[in-house]
Amino acid sequence: MALTVVETYADTMQAHIAKGLLESHGIEATIFHEGFHNTYGAAVGEVPLMVDEENLIRAKEILGSELDNDSMETFSA
Repeated sequence: MALTVVETYADTMQAHIAKGLLESHGIEATIFHEGFHNTYGAAVGEVPLMVDEENLIRAKEILGSELDNDSMETFSA
């Protein structure tokens, strides 16, 4: 199965929140190059959250309905 980016986040903490939400709905998610982002932080840009292509539409729906930019900003590091 091919992985595709469902969303990108400003930091790994935000990506983990979204990953946990997706996984609570039964969608496996991967934070791309997580260790690299933990080490180099903002120097490398946004953190991509990936899911299987077959789960992309449902994952976007979940993230869009249960997370919004305002709620994620409260979790910024």
